[in-house]
Amino acid sequence: MGTVDRKWNYDYSKILWMKMYLADPDFSVMRSKVYVTFEQALGIIKQVDAITQGVPKIVYLVGWQGLGHDDCYPEMDVVNEALKREEDATARDSLWWLFREAKKYNTVVSFHVNVSDAYTATPCFPELAAANAVVNDINGRPTPIEVFNGRDGYKTSYKQFWESGIFKRLFDRFCEVTPVREAGTVHIDNFCIAENLNPRTTVEEQDAARNAMLDYVASLGIDVTSEYTYREAPLRNESPTHPIRRLYKQAGEDMTEVDWRTVPIRTLGRIPATWWTSCVSMDECISVPPSLYAGHLNERAQMNVFYGTMHGEDIWRDHGNAPENWGPAFIKEFCTYHAPYVYLNRYERLRWEEEAGAPEDGRYTVFFSGGVVSRGRDRSISKNGVVLKRENDVILPLTEDNMTFVAYSENGRSGLWNVPDAAFTAGEVFEITPEGNRFICTKTVTDGKMELELAAGQGVAVRGLIGK
Repeated sequence: MGTVDRKWNYDYSKILWMKMYLADPDFSVMRSKVYVTFEQALGIIKQVDAITQGVPKIVYLVGWQGLGHDDCYPEMDVVNEALKREEDATARDSLWWLFREAKKYNTVVSFHVNVSDAYTATPCFPELAAANAVVNDINGRPTPIEVFNGRDGYKTSYKQFWESGIFKRLFDRFCEVTPVREAGTVHIDNFCIAENLNPRTTVEEQDAARNAMLDYVASLGIDVTSEYTYREAPLRNESPTHPIRRLYKQAGEDMTEVDWRTVPIRTLGRIPATWWTSCVSMDECISVPPSLYAGHLNERAQMNVFYGTMHGEDIWRDHGNAPENWGPAFIKEFCTYHAPYVYLNRYERLRWEEEAGAPEDGRYTVFFSGGVVSRGRDRSISKNGVVLKRENDVILPLTEDNMTFVAYSENGRSGLWNVPDAAFTAGEVFEITPEGNRFICTKTVTDGKMELELAAGQGVAVRGLIGK
């Protein structure tokens, strides 16, 4: 598939990476609508660390810049003053404080940015337009493509954006203002190709420029995660509903629909992980290991056998900042979605089968090395015939030394639970809460089984006792 050989700073198939939504702009009053301040973000990060038993994490901040999400782009050097702590002189001071403090809770704080969108109110817009680094219509005029927060959104033309040197200058300034180089990872959102009509660019030229941008960011020691699986065909004809089609019709060229399966994953090997791992076939899910391309699968039938990383931000957006409100949803998703994902990623993906008569979203069964089988019909995971997960009852090792397990039951379950991977014969059982683990009891492991009693919606951690 034309991948490049690159060593990542993180293995995104083994760690928990999420987004946290901080603020939106309200341009009618030129103020920021704040959901989570930097100080509140640290509180949530601390509580998430308690729930996740201290596993390594990355949190990408959304809306940390300007007045909030979808403001300032493609510039990334104004920190949102509405998010700062009272005791700090500037929001930038608070941002660096959050980065440093989060490390105490096994969390790397990084940033959600966007270099594809541009706004006329952004200081660099005239320079972008003069360099033809904004997508133009057939007459050579910058043309808005979408609307964000009530403002026209333009698209950058990667070829001119890169060749003009503007991208490099903006990204270097971003590195000066934020600890992104120290984080070693950044989320570049919506990194889709938009073709310029005048001067005319091709999808291949834009792809080459995007690769140059990715290679430059990599040269600074920073991994790039992103939003989608990028399989762009000429004139974006794989996306018939996208508003950019109105622009492309001006080109007067053939816009016949193209099957995405015939288009390469253009950023494979340069982007190790995306949120919406769409447009990937089952054969590719087997042949492309998650260590090369990880993410949050959003095709339901695939998700029910491979699982994925947690999105994160939707939990706090839906439930607010109070841990008693968001905690139960987070614990459930962590135990039933993230834990199965990292467990399955321990094993090599061997083959898949489609089960006749199964529901559409449960039609796949995937076979892994080590005798591990993931079955979509009942969302079960088994190892050598021993069931570890069925529906939303699950017990799985969380750490690779098999000394820490998590268990969860959606409706409550008592009795023997299978723990064939346990590296201990006795373990302490704790209820998982945002405030920390609450000791319940000590249990023994006999013949690969442990007796547990879980209430509906309860998650527990089992920590093996060393030497037992």
